[in-house]
Amino acid sequence: MSTDASAERCGWRPRRRSALAAVIAVASVGCIATLGEIGTSSLNATPALASGPLVNGGGSSYAAVAINQWDAEIQSIDGDTINYNTSSSVIGLNEFAQNQIDFGASEIGYSTGQASASPSEPYQYLPDVAGAECLMYNLTGITGKPITQLLLNARVMAEIFSGQIKFWDDPAIKALNSGALLPHTPISVVWRSDASGDNYLFSEYLTFEQPQIWKAFSAAMGYPASADAVFPYPQQGGYPKKYDLTGWIGAQGSDIASNDVSASNGAITYVETAYAYLHDKPCAFVENASGHYVIPTELNDAVALEGAQLLPDLEQKLDGVYTNALPDTYPISAYSYLITQEATESPQKGAVLGQFIQFLACRGQDAAGQLGYSPLPPNLVEDDFNAVDRIAGAAKAPATPTAANCQNPYVDGQTPLPGEPKVTGQNGTGTGSGSQGTGSQTGSSSGTGDQTGGTGATTTTTTSPRTSGSGHSSKGKPTKTKGSEPTGPQTGVLTAPKKSHSSGGIPGYKLLLAVNSLHDNGGPSGTTLWLALGASLVVLVVPALLLGRRRRPNRAAAPARVAKRGHDHR
Repeated sequence: MSTDASAERCGWRPRRRSALAAVIAVASVGCIATLGEIGTSSLNATPALASGPLVNGGGSSYAAVAINQWDAEIQSIDGDTINYNTSSSVIGLNEFAQNQIDFGASEIGYSTGQASASPSEPYQYLPDVAGAECLMYNLTGITGKPITQLLLNARVMAEIFSGQIKFWDDPAIKALNSGALLPHTPISVVWRSDASGDNYLFSEYLTFEQPQIWKAFSAAMGYPASADAVFPYPQQGGYPKKYDLTGWIGAQGSDIASNDVSASNGAITYVETAYAYLHDKPCAFVENASGHYVIPTELNDAVALEGAQLLPDLEQKLDGVYTNALPDTYPISAYSYLITQEATESPQKGAVLGQFIQFLACRGQDAAGQLGYSPLPPNLVEDDFNAVDRIAGAAKAPATPTAANCQNPYVDGQTPLPGEPKVTGQNGTGTGSGSQGTGSQTGSSSGTGDQTGGTGATTTTTTSPRTSGSGHSSKGKPTKTKGSEPTGPQTGVLTAPKKSHSSGGIPGYKLLLAVNSLHDNGGPSGTTLWLALGASLVVLVVPALLLGRRRRPNRAAAPARVAKRGHDHR
């Protein structure tokens, strides 16, 4: 056998070439497999949103956490196409009416008379998310531990927010929280000093539930006796002795109001639940019409809004929410809206706005519960689809939301649908899509006395499974343990808020959604995929050819290397 053959059999150089070729082959095959997987998934993914002109919106801080989340997701797919300026519902209404923004966001409509201007062109309301006024508070008990389970009813709330209850150990609060170790700490009320949807929703609830207390307070402060977007705080200073507003804090915007509460022991405010989630602060348990104490959650808000009535233009009437006798009802729940133009919108901006609305009505709702909201039910998604079809330049929306075209948790079956609000009709081409789960309700709705058994006959049309009803105390009240904070069944009564938001925080969740969006909405086209596969084959074949060309010179040099190795080993 020749020296060349012996050297080749010793094969230190061929082995190195073989190892290198194996690494290249494995990497190439992995690349091909990965591209194949991406290509397969992209065939089933929703199309990527097309880029377009910048669309500006503004208004509601109530819905801002959700809208900013959707904006972040859209940016990860489409670039900077949506710019939302968080302010308040009334500012959003005014700016939209004055054509300063392309869409507004508000919990209240122009019919409430809260805006100083009205649009001159045709406009429409589009529900964007369901939510609730959380009574967010920060309170340390006598033992030095935070109190995380606080019970309030409408009367106590009205007296707190009118300056008639000044300390946390007031007898009226202690009567509701007999097991809690309440301190003699002053109550620091944080109120919204700007005209806002939060003010309107909260005052509307108190006006309905405690008209004598709230109307008298509003009148004494020089404000209307009805619900108002401006909180009844004296602008000129001074107030009747009965209403002691000492130590109150005015805040513009939900973010500032929630920051003030988070930073001050003894403080309380009313904000959308998302802000309590962001600050990891509790919401008070509020007594509903059935006598149960309930916090705002994804389910409890949705159950409550089965009682909402939407007018032909989709503006909401919430009396049925306040009187909803279902045990899991959180009574200060409401919808938020986008306000858009119809045929007068710029077609280029209309195209982007239409895509954004379809996105938020479907896939955007998937994160609603984790952010502190509740998803839109299918009939309101359909209303949004109809509204998209009235926007100039927008691509036609599906006729009906289905699991195939709408990744909304109620539409695709991820979450059982509790029910839907009653829609009495639609503007434009639509007709009312009816209701599910609203039905007729009878029985006591005062929520002030103990109740044995049910709250009256409740007839609904929904067949979705319901998690409420089991585990409630026979008197309709949460159970309490002497000498400790109240405890109770975990079925909407004294159930702690969902904490999934605290894992990594909202920014981390945005990043996760941004990564997911690239998988769900992007992916290479068919041409790009085949080019990538071809490139992978080239990466596999060309190095093997180059290594083969170097094979003959390496053989010739082998004897010298072997001889040298033998000399070195001696």
